[in-house]
Amino acid sequence: MLVSVVLTVVLVLAGSIWYFAKNRTSGTNSSSANSVLIPEAKSGDSADSVAKSLENKGFRTKIIDEFSASKRGNFLRYANVKPGSKVSTRKVVKIIRSKGPGVPARGVVGENLSQASKIVKSMGVPVKLHRVPVTDSSADKIVASSPLPGNAVGKDGVINIAVGEKCDGVPVDLFGLNRDKAKDMLSSKPFSVDLRPKFSSPKYFGKIVGAYPALGTKGNPKEVTLYYGVDASKAKDVVTEPMNLGDETAYLVQRAGSFVGKWCTNSGKCITLVPHRMRNEQFVEERNIRSLIPVDFDDTDGRVSDLDSMGYIDNKSILDLNSGGQDPTDYAVFDKNIKNSSMMRNHLISGDTGAVELYSGGAIVQCGNQDVPIWGSGVTCLNGKYTEAPTDSYEQARIDNDPGKGIGYYYTMRDFMVIVPVGAKFDELLNSGYFVGKPTRKPDLKRPFILRRDSDLYKETRKDLPKGDFVNPFVPTYQGRAVPFAPAPDDSNAYYLVEEPFDWSTNPGESL
Repeated sequence: MLVSVVLTVVLVLAGSIWYFAKNRTSGTNSSSANSVLIPEAKSGDSADSVAKSLENKGFRTKIIDEFSASKRGNFLRYANVKPGSKVSTRKVVKIIRSKGPGVPARGVVGENLSQASKIVKSMGVPVKLHRVPVTDSSADKIVASSPLPGNAVGKDGVINIAVGEKCDGVPVDLFGLNRDKAKDMLSSKPFSVDLRPKFSSPKYFGKIVGAYPALGTKGNPKEVTLYYGVDASKAKDVVTEPMNLGDETAYLVQRAGSFVGKWCTNSGKCITLVPHRMRNEQFVEERNIRSLIPVDFDDTDGRVSDLDSMGYIDNKSILDLNSGGQDPTDYAVFDKNIKNSSMMRNHLISGDTGAVELYSGGAIVQCGNQDVPIWGSGVTCLNGKYTEAPTDSYEQARIDNDPGKGIGYYYTMRDFMVIVPVGAKFDELLNSGYFVGKPTRKPDLKRPFILRRDSDLYKETRKDLPKGDFVNPFVPTYQGRAVPFAPAPDDSNAYYLVEEPFDWSTNPGESL
């Protein structure tokens, strides 16, 4: 009996072993791969079509994108197989697909010129080399590129690279460094160094994102302002200057320097803001940059005419953070404890959204197509005619007694921008009625951006004023906000801050 039981167990075990061995062999056979010839492919072929052809033969494929001189989407090469060879269909075939010309994420910035130049010249587009001042550690190395590493060539079809050289100036390689480390690195330079906040994307918070004079400027300025990145919580620090009033401190909204730079939409439309300089000014110290100009209004040297064609004051393109005033507190952040600060009570900077307004003509009324500063100018509007104060006392008395004095003033809608930093209370601003309508697609809130008002979207762009009334409806005043802003903010009309080490256009380049 025992023998028969043991025999039965042995037979069962033997059968099980035979069964599993058989099935293992058949399973292997059922999933065994064929060896298939890898087809030839030309560099002008579509990479996606090459991949599809391989998949039809039983291969799995993986596409890897790479910058090259070839058209975007073109096949470049196989990464792990050779054309004409037989390969098991078990193998994942890697295909290199062209992204078009651009600057690779690695191999250019941080490398020496000879190595980097081979890569950028292989892209088949013009390459310009710029020589810029750097700290000793970055001499003879590529310290910057445009486009930035990892990005495709822009609409201009040019690659710019900057090589560091030992010379006097504001070092480009401070870009992206910790603010305190960067300041220490300049301690041996013959100029004073100040640190100021500037709106930036999160990766640059606390790091250097620019300078004034700009990074890459050659020579020895008397002083240099280094800008470090911040978010909306530091908005008041970005634009204000404290003024001691004894028991109180007023924060004057007048520091516009940090907004200097290029801001572009996703479609490539750009606004470049530069400091406003009077015709006879060669340079404006950073602390005195209180007005800006979009370069579509300025002339070739960054200025606008101080006077228009009639010889009158020209203010049409100048952007300010406030509407001015006869007392400094007229342009201070609103504080119920500070007299006159109610002038700014309806500006966004006096709230907590973190957004900032920048606009033209807040304190400029018009008469007879001429600008008239409302804070006193020796000019009046006499029945709609621009009239300068006469030197003759009798003539002045006649004007003063004329019932038409002060009649004919009007405001026109001018340039108006809203700067929205990372961390701004954007939804709160949207829901407050500040804008006309709602976005189809919200702007990218991880990047600082500018919204620019479009006067073509308004039925009324002129406001005729009753005598004695100088409230401008097109800008924020003590009485209320500006007219609702149009267009509605959208990813398509947001001008995003271009965060590059320096302005390439200010540094002459040589063809490489």
